[in-house]
Amino acid sequence: MKTMILTVALATCAIAVTGCGSTPSAAPSIAAGAASLEAARSAGAPELDAVDLNEARNKLEKARALATAGDDRGAMRMAEQADVDAQLARAKAGSERSRLAVVELETGLQTLRDELNRAAAKQATRPMR
Repeated sequence: MKTMILTVALATCAIAVTGCGSTPSAAPSIAAGAASLEAARSAGAPELDAVDLNEARNKLEKARALATAGDDRGAMRMAEQADVDAQLARAKAGSERSRLAVVELETGLQTLRDELNRAAAKQATRPMR
Protein backbone atom coordinates (compact mmCIF):
# COMPACT_ATOMS: atom_id res chain seq x y z
CA MET A 1 0.00 0.00 0.00
CA LYS A 2 2.82 2.41 0.92
CA THR A 3 4.58 1.52 -2.31
CA MET A 4 1.47 2.32 -4.35
CA ILE A 5 0.98 5.68 -2.61
CA LEU A 6 4.64 6.50 -3.11
CA THR A 7 4.42 5.55 -6.79
CA VAL A 8 1.33 7.70 -7.33
CA ALA A 9 2.96 10.62 -5.49
CA LEU A 10 6.13 10.34 -7.58
CA ALA A 11 4.12 10.11 -10.79
CA THR A 12 2.11 13.18 -9.81
CA CYS A 13 5.29 15.12 -9.06
CA ALA A 14 6.82 14.04 -12.35
CA ILE A 15 3.76 15.17 -14.28
CA ALA A 16 3.68 18.49 -12.41
CA VAL A 17 7.36 19.16 -13.08
CA THR A 18 7.00 18.22 -16.74
CA GLY A 19 3.92 20.40 -17.09
CA CYS A 20 5.60 23.39 -15.49
CA GLY A 21 8.77 22.92 -17.45
CA SER A 22 7.28 22.89 -20.92
CA THR A 23 6.43 26.09 -22.71
CA PRO A 24 3.18 26.08 -24.65
CA SER A 25 3.23 26.92 -28.34
CA ALA A 26 2.95 30.56 -29.35
CA ALA A 27 0.84 29.66 -32.39
CA PRO A 28 -2.59 30.23 -30.73
CA SER A 29 -1.50 33.63 -29.40
CA ILE A 30 -0.12 34.63 -32.79
CA ALA A 31 -3.35 33.50 -34.47
CA ALA A 32 -5.42 35.53 -31.98
CA GLY A 33 -3.24 38.58 -32.59
CA ALA A 34 -3.60 38.18 -36.35
CA ALA A 35 -7.39 37.85 -36.05
CA SER A 36 -7.60 40.99 -33.90
CA LEU A 37 -5.39 42.83 -36.38
CA GLU A 38 -7.68 41.86 -39.26
CA ALA A 39 -10.76 42.88 -37.25
CA ALA A 40 -9.17 46.27 -36.58
CA ARG A 41 -8.41 46.71 -40.29
CA SER A 42 -12.01 45.85 -41.15
CA ALA A 43 -13.26 48.34 -38.54
CA GLY A 44 -11.46 51.19 -40.28
CA ALA A 45 -8.43 51.46 -38.01
CA PRO A 46 -6.02 52.20 -40.90
CA GLU A 47 -7.83 55.50 -41.47
CA LEU A 48 -9.02 56.25 -37.93
CA ASP A 49 -6.23 54.94 -35.66
CA ALA A 50 -3.16 54.09 -37.71
CA VAL A 51 -0.76 54.54 -34.77
CA ASP A 52 -2.14 51.72 -32.60
CA LEU A 53 -2.72 49.53 -35.66
CA ASN A 54 0.91 49.92 -36.76
CA GLU A 55 2.05 49.16 -33.22
CA ALA A 56 0.01 45.96 -33.26
CA ARG A 57 1.35 45.00 -36.68
CA ASN A 58 4.96 45.55 -35.58
CA LYS A 59 4.48 43.51 -32.41
CA LEU A 60 2.85 40.67 -34.34
CA GLU A 61 5.78 40.59 -36.78
CA LYS A 62 8.17 40.51 -33.82
CA ALA A 63 6.14 37.67 -32.25
CA ARG A 64 6.43 35.66 -35.45
CA ALA A 65 10.18 36.28 -35.55
CA LEU A 66 10.56 35.20 -31.92
CA ALA A 67 8.54 32.04 -32.58
CA THR A 68 10.71 31.23 -35.59
CA ALA A 69 13.79 31.73 -33.40
CA GLY A 70 12.35 29.28 -30.87
CA ASP A 71 11.48 31.79 -28.14
CA ASP A 72 7.89 30.67 -27.60
CA ARG A 73 7.52 32.47 -24.28
CA GLY A 74 8.67 35.80 -25.76
CA ALA A 75 6.57 35.19 -28.87
CA MET A 76 3.47 34.58 -26.76
CA ARG A 77 4.04 37.76 -24.77
CA MET A 78 4.59 39.83 -27.91
CA ALA A 79 1.58 38.26 -29.66
CA GLU A 80 -0.62 39.02 -26.65
CA GLN A 81 0.55 42.64 -26.71
CA ALA A 82 -0.20 42.79 -30.44
CA ASP A 83 -3.67 41.39 -29.75
CA VAL A 84 -4.36 44.08 -27.12
CA ASP A 85 -3.01 46.86 -29.36
CA ALA A 86 -5.19 45.67 -32.25
CA GLN A 87 -8.25 45.57 -30.00
CA LEU A 88 -7.43 49.10 -28.84
CA ALA A 89 -7.11 50.27 -32.45
CA ARG A 90 -10.47 48.69 -33.27
CA ALA A 91 -12.14 50.33 -30.26
CA LYS A 92 -10.64 53.74 -31.04
CA ALA A 93 -11.73 53.42 -34.67
CA GLY A 94 -15.28 52.64 -33.55
CA SER A 95 -15.23 55.56 -31.15
CA GLU A 96 -13.95 57.94 -33.82
CA ARG A 97 -16.55 56.70 -36.30
CA SER A 98 -19.26 57.37 -33.70
CA ARG A 99 -17.87 60.84 -32.98
CA LEU A 100 -17.89 61.66 -36.70
CA ALA A 101 -21.49 60.45 -36.97
CA VAL A 102 -22.49 62.73 -34.08
CA VAL A 103 -20.79 65.70 -35.77
CA GLU A 104 -22.63 64.91 -39.00
CA LEU A 105 -25.97 64.65 -37.19
CA GLU A 106 -25.37 67.92 -35.33
CA THR A 107 -24.53 69.64 -38.62
CA GLY A 108 -27.72 68.30 -40.17
CA LEU A 109 -29.78 69.43 -37.20
CA GLN A 110 -28.26 72.90 -37.34
CA THR A 111 -29.13 73.11 -41.04
CA LEU A 112 -32.74 72.16 -40.26
CA ARG A 113 -32.90 74.75 -37.45
CA ASP A 114 -31.58 77.43 -39.79
CA GLU A 115 -34.17 76.54 -42.42
CA LEU A 116 -36.96 76.62 -39.82
CA ASN A 117 -35.78 80.01 -38.56
CA ARG A 118 -35.68 81.39 -42.12
CA ALA A 119 -39.17 80.05 -42.80
CA ALA A 120 -40.48 81.53 -39.55
CA ALA A 121 -38.85 84.90 -40.32
CA LYS A 122 -40.29 84.86 -43.81
CA GLN A 123 -43.73 84.04 -42.41
CA ALA A 124 -43.46 86.87 -39.87
CA THR A 125 -42.59 89.46 -42.53
CA ARG A 126 -45.55 88.59 -44.75
CA PRO A 127 -48.43 91.03 -44.56
CA MET A 128 -51.61 89.67 -43.04
CA ARG A 129 -54.60 89.27 -45.31
